[in-house]
Amino acid sequence: MEIGKILKRIGIDDEASSINPTFENLKKLQESYILNVPYENLDFIFKKEFSVNILKIYEKIVCNNRGGICYESNTLFVYLLKYLGYDAKMIFAKVEDTSYIGANYPHLALLVTIDNKDYLVDVANGRNVRVPLALDEDTIVESEDIQYQIQACANGEYALMYNYKSKGWQVRYQFSTKKKSVKDFSCVFEDKKNYEQFSSYAPLLVTKALKDGRITLTNDMITYKENSDKRVWGISLENRAEVLRDYFNIQL
Repeated sequence: MEIGKILKRIGIDDEASSINPTFENLKKLQESYILNVPYENLDFIFKKEFSVNILKIYEKIVCNNRGGICYESNTLFVYLLKYLGYDAKMIFAKVEDTSYIGANYPHLALLVTIDNKDYLVDVANGRNVRVPLALDEDTIVESEDIQYQIQACANGEYALMYNYKSKGWQVRYQFSTKKKSVKDFSCVFEDKKNYEQFSSYAPLLVTKALKDGRITLTNDMITYKENSDKRVWGISLENRAEVLRDYFNIQL
């Protein structure tokens, strides 16, 4: 695997040797990843098994210009961060909204420590916070008309909270800071029964952040939102490959 190719895939032209493990560079890396690599679950639709093998993830996302689900994108991103000298680890989260894929599907996120301060980092959760969030601060950030904040829980865990258009704070997902590895979630895909359940349950979802908005493809619809411009239109199954090519630069 070539780090330079990973950086180029996420829109970073700098040499890896010039990227110091600072907070500002982490913000830049996270935003660049989100703007260039879509969250997409096409392999569920094609009944093609996902892999937690970093080499296969690299081939898919970097060499084949695909996107990925949380297990793929956050695995690739933590590999990049560690190479650049960041103190980064995988953590598990429990998503409150189980309408997308079900209750037993744990979300993979990242925890990055800089100057003894822990930050939640996530590049693969669809519409989500775009910057690192410190665990022990009351910082509120906003992206795509949604406010985000981290809240400590009574059980020693944390919750990523969101507030959409001032409708009140709700839990996006709850997470612990316990370190995880690919072995801890490989069973999600290696268990054939689990995989078939998830792949049959999940609807098609391909979504990529824009600088000031987002474009999303579902089974038969595209939603394009940038600044105050929002458009929604239907597509046919026959046009899906063309849409993936023209709007997400994915060629299957």
